[in-house]
Amino acid sequence: SDIANDPLWTNYRDVALPRGLRACWSSPILSSNGNVLGTFAIYYREPRTPTPQQLEIIEQITHLASIAIERKRAENAVRASGQVARGQVEALVQSLDILATAPPPEKFIGQMLGTIGRLLNAESVILWLLDEATDSVIVRASVQGANLAMVEPEHPFVKDPLSWKDNPGLQEMFFTGVPVAIEDIDGDPRVSSALREFFRSKGTKKFLTIPTLVGGQVNGFIGIRHGDRSPYRPEEIELAQALAHQAMFAIQLNDFAKQSEQAAVLEERNRMARDIHDTLAQGLTGVIVQLQAAEDATSKGYKKDARNHLQSAQALARHGLNEARRSVRALRPQALEDATFWEALKGLIKSATVGTHLQTDFQLRGELRELPPLTQENLLHIGQEALTNTLKYAQATRFETRLSFNAKGVRLDLRDNGVGFKVNNGHSGFGLSGMQERVEQIGGRLTIASARGKGTKIVVVLPCEQR
Repeated sequence: SDIANDPLWTNYRDVALPRGLRACWSSPILSSNGNVLGTFAIYYREPRTPTPQQLEIIEQITHLASIAIERKRAENAVRASGQVARGQVEALVQSLDILATAPPPEKFIGQMLGTIGRLLNAESVILWLLDEATDSVIVRASVQGANLAMVEPEHPFVKDPLSWKDNPGLQEMFFTGVPVAIEDIDGDPRVSSALREFFRSKGTKKFLTIPTLVGGQVNGFIGIRHGDRSPYRPEEIELAQALAHQAMFAIQLNDFAKQSEQAAVLEERNRMARDIHDTLAQGLTGVIVQLQAAEDATSKGYKKDARNHLQSAQALARHGLNEARRSVRALRPQALEDATFWEALKGLIKSATVGTHLQTDFQLRGELRELPPLTQENLLHIGQEALTNTLKYAQATRFETRLSFNAKGVRLDLRDNGVGFKVNNGHSGFGLSGMQERVEQIGGRLTIASARGKGTKIVVVLPCEQR
């Protein structure tokens, strides 16, 4: 009521009084579980005490403020968790795309580091591995922006691979296996003087270290550097961890390939990767679509629609997890175990597009006949890949599926009304080249027609002996 004489203002009245403030009524804004979210303060230029009516008004105001703040925080939490989930799924789809083409391991690792850098808007991302024999760290890969790059030769860990031990933050990370965020290069005692000076010379002000694990043991870390930026959010750290696990998977896969020189083994590895890609990528793309729709509904306040989209994403994710487990065992799509090929294809397309703007249409011409298992599997994967490409790139509003049987054979038509693309004779891109390989495997013919602004049409024709 009186700042000049109230003991609560002893340490602050010298700031308030020269500015003409003589009274302050401050009330806490409490959350539904009693935590303080903030304060609601009213200042006056003369000493005064609130009346009972004013206290009642203030109580109503703080209650409304509490509701508004909690709702906003809940919306932000949903949006943040959706962004993390979407980022993880997008990264996994990208890694499946690259893995299925059997690229050089450095390309795969570089892509994972580049994805981390892109999603976190980082200056550079470096993967360091621990050499247990010498207890030193060695650069495995480094990217600046989206491109592989050499680590600066003046980096303290390059000049002295044992100097990582001078950094308490890194020692903490190796011991606990938990990421360490350095929010202030200059003020954080967990940074060595040599590393601090190097970062200053490069304009780095913050960095994040993510442990890499093999068999539950820390065998290195990914260093992520930033200039000015807001504090690291938990969901960003979680996303970086998920991508770090994928990078380590690539390294382990490379080690496996080096140990096996038999061409048959590598060929089987590529076949398995292709099958896993075709099976999972479509489902994961569906998850992304549903999460994007949930984000959009949340931002517009459509809570029921957001819940429906999240439930669809969960269902697709569970289906994908079951497919991943099944792929390890048999690599035959679960959908074909429970239904005919036609019903399985329609079911997969419907589940991936439910609640989206993409309208689907199905036509069966002729009498449905039983197809050989290998033919069913390859046609199903081709349908999945075509839908995945439509969802990811085409910006289409319609996707048509037609299966035709006649005396000459079987024909599968897949068409969208999207933006289209320029087709070359080699059908570049893993999805299209994978389709070609599948069609050749079952003795058929593949035709792809597309043009900018005119959509895409994919046709598979199988001769009658494929029935």
